[in-house]
Amino acid sequence: MWAGSAGGIFRYDAATGEIVHFTAAEGLHDVQSHTIAYDARRDMVWTGYADGVIDRLDVSTGAVTTFFDIQRNERFPSKEIHRLYAYGDSLLLATAFGLVVFDPIRSEVRDTYSQLGTLSSPVAVRDVTVAEVPDGGLGFWLATDQGIAHAPLDAPNLQDPAAWTVETDVLPSRDLYAIEAFGGTIYIGSHSGLGRRNADGYYDNTGLTTRAVPDLAALPDRLLVLTAFNVVAVFASGGATVQADGFVNLQAVAVDADGSMWIGDAETGLNHYERPSGNDRPMLITGEIYPSGPYDSPFGDIIVDSGGNLWAAAVEGLSRAGFYKLGSDGFWTNYTQRFFTELAGRSNYWRIYADEQGNAWAGSRGGGLAQVDAGQVITLYDHTNSTLLPAAGETSYVIVSGVASSQDGELWITNMAAPMPLHVRTPDGEWTALPPLLCSGLGSTTLLGSIIVDSSGLKWIVIHEQTDFRLTAGVAVLDTGDTPGDASDDECQFFGGTGAAGRGLPSVRINAITEDGDGRIWVGTNEGPAYFISSLFAATDASAQATWPVWDEGSGSTYMLRGLAVNDVVPDPAGRLWFATSDGVYLMSDVDGFEMVEHFTARNTPLFSDNVNAIAVDGGTGLVFIATDKGLISYQSNAINPAPEAQDLFIYPNPVRVTGEAVPRIVIEGLVAETDIRVITVHGEVVAEFLARGGKAVWDGRDQSGALVPSGMYLVVAVGSSGEGAAYGKVAVIR
Repeated sequence: MWAGSAGGIFRYDAATGEIVHFTAAEGLHDVQSHTIAYDARRDMVWTGYADGVIDRLDVSTGAVTTFFDIQRNERFPSKEIHRLYAYGDSLLLATAFGLVVFDPIRSEVRDTYSQLGTLSSPVAVRDVTVAEVPDGGLGFWLATDQGIAHAPLDAPNLQDPAAWTVETDVLPSRDLYAIEAFGGTIYIGSHSGLGRRNADGYYDNTGLTTRAVPDLAALPDRLLVLTAFNVVAVFASGGATVQADGFVNLQAVAVDADGSMWIGDAETGLNHYERPSGNDRPMLITGEIYPSGPYDSPFGDIIVDSGGNLWAAAVEGLSRAGFYKLGSDGFWTNYTQRFFTELAGRSNYWRIYADEQGNAWAGSRGGGLAQVDAGQVITLYDHTNSTLLPAAGETSYVIVSGVASSQDGELWITNMAAPMPLHVRTPDGEWTALPPLLCSGLGSTTLLGSIIVDSSGLKWIVIHEQTDFRLTAGVAVLDTGDTPGDASDDECQFFGGTGAAGRGLPSVRINAITEDGDGRIWVGTNEGPAYFISSLFAATDASAQATWPVWDEGSGSTYMLRGLAVNDVVPDPAGRLWFATSDGVYLMSDVDGFEMVEHFTARNTPLFSDNVNAIAVDGGTGLVFIATDKGLISYQSNAINPAPEAQDLFIYPNPVRVTGEAVPRIVIEGLVAETDIRVITVHGEVVAEFLARGGKAVWDGRDQSGALVPSGMYLVVAVGSSGEGAAYGKVAVIR
C-alpha cells in the first residue's frame, strides 16, 4: 500500500510490516504530495503536486523521473493536481484547470480538456472516473467545483466544449471533491454531503451526512463514503452502516485486491481493516502505520543539545502542535498530548531551548513552559506552580515567548503580555518574577519575545509591537547586574527604528537573534542581517548601534544579504555563519570582509523549499539541520567541534586511492579551534599548506600549484594558532 503525505510518500508491506519512505532526498520533486496513483501495467507509482509537477517512481528500482510539462504551461495561473487515475494506456490528471491526459509510454501530455461544455474556463476538476455514460458506452465523469461534466471516450473531439454534457443541478452541493460509479449509479462527494445521480440526470441528496465527503471507494456490494470522522458503507441493496469511526481528520479511503479497507488519516496515519462483510463492522488489522518522523511540521525553532539530539517546535499558528526530538539514534519522539498524557490540554509549542544541564524547555503560546529533563521526565510550569502569569485580561493563558540560560545555569524566560513579563529560575528551582522592562528609548513594556544571554551575561530581548503582538518593534539589551532577581539596579537600552547607510537596524521586523564565537550579537531582520558589538556597557552606551555586514572587496555589492528576509543566524565550529533566508541557505566566512562559501537552494540541492525558517548545527557530527516551510532536511558539513588541545590526528580514508584525475576528499580530524596545517613529503618538502577552523579539515590531495600529489607517504602537521602545540598524522596516497 502506498500513501501520500505532507512529508513525502511511503510504502507499507502488509506481509512484513516494512515501511519505506521517499522524499526529495530520494529524488522526489517535493515532499508535500497532493495525490498518488499506482500504475499496475508499468509497476509505477505516480504522485502529483500543487505546482503541476508529477513524479514517476519505478517500484522495482526506486528510480524517480520528474515531469514538468504542466508546470511550464503559462496559460493557467493555478496548475495544482488534485487527483491521478491510471486508466488503460493513459494517466488521467484532475487539475485546477481541467482534465489532462498524460501518456506514460511517451512521457508527455497527450491532451488537455479545459473547455468543459458551459462551465466557465478554467474549471477546477477535483476527481475523475471512467464509467458508462447515459448514451451508452464508457466515458469520462469529472467532479468539478461547478458541478458534473461527462463525455464519451469515443467522442470525435473532446477539445470541443459541445462534446461535454454539464450537470449543475447537483445536491447537496455543486462544490465537489469525489466521484465514483457504484451499482450502475454515479455518486458524488461534495462540500456538504453525499449525492446520487437519478435517472433524470439530477442529483439527489442522500441525506447520509451533512459533512464534507473528500473520498469514495467502491466494493462489489457497497460504496465506502469518507468523512473527516468516519467511513460509512452505502449498500447496493439499500441502507447504510458505519464501517469505522473515532477519527478526527480522515483524508482518503481505498480498497485493495483482497477487498480490505485502508483509511488514510492526518492524525493516525494509515489504518488497515479486514474485508467488510454484511452489516458488521470490519476488524482493524493494523492501525497507525507511518514512518518514524515528527507528528507535525513545519518547524519554526530548532536546537541541538549537548548529547546530539535535535529538538524542534512547530511554526507559529499550528495550534495543535507539540514539540519534538530527533534522537542521536535517528528515532523521533513526539511530545504531544496524543502520546504523552502529561501534555493533555497543552499545545501550540513554538519556542524550544536546550540547556547545558541536559534539560529541554518548550514554550507554548498559551500553555506555559514544559521541561524534559535528562531522565526524560516531563514537568509543566504555569501560573499554578511558578511565577509565570497569564496574559493581561486572561485567567490561564500563559505565553512563554523565549527561553535562554546564563553560564551559571540560571534560566531566563520571557512571559509575553503578562504583568511580570521576565522570569528567572535558579538551578535549584527557585523562581523570581521581574516587572516590565523600563528601557531608554522605549519606556515600559511587557511585550517581550525571543531572548538570548550573551557571554557577558547581558540579556538581548526582541520587543513586540504594542498594538499588534504578531509584529516586532526592535531589540532591547538588559543588564541585570549582580542581583538578577532585583530589578532596581537594572540597566536597559532599546534599539528601534530603521537605520541607513550601514548603521542601525535594517528593519524592526526581527526574526532571530544570536551570538557568534567572536562575541557579535547578530540580528536577522526582514531586510537583512546586522550585528552589535557586545560589551559589558552595551545597556548604557548611548553610542551603541547595529552594523550591517559588508561583503569582501571582490563582491559586486556593499552590504551582505541586504533586503533579504533573514529568519535565523547560526555559527558553526569553523567560525562560519549559516543564514536561513527566504532565498535558501547562505554559508558565510569572515576573513577580510564577509565572503559567501555556499548558497544552497531548492534549485541546486535536495532542499525542499527556499523558505528556510531555522537552522541548527550539531558540532559533534557536523550535521546542519535545515527547517524549511515544507519540512526538515540535514546537510553533512565539514565543521565539527575542535579538540581542546593538540592530539594525534585521525585521517581518512587511509590509504587514499586516486584514479586518474579524480579529486580525493581526505578528512583530517582532531584539530583545535584554529590550526595551520602543513602536508610534508618524507623528504621534508612542504607540498600543501592551509588554515583550518573547527575540529575537521579536508585536503583535496593537491599541492600548492594545484596538481594532484604523486603516490607516497605524507606527514600532516597541525599547529594550533593559539599555542595549543602541534599534532601529527600520516596518510598514504596511491595513484
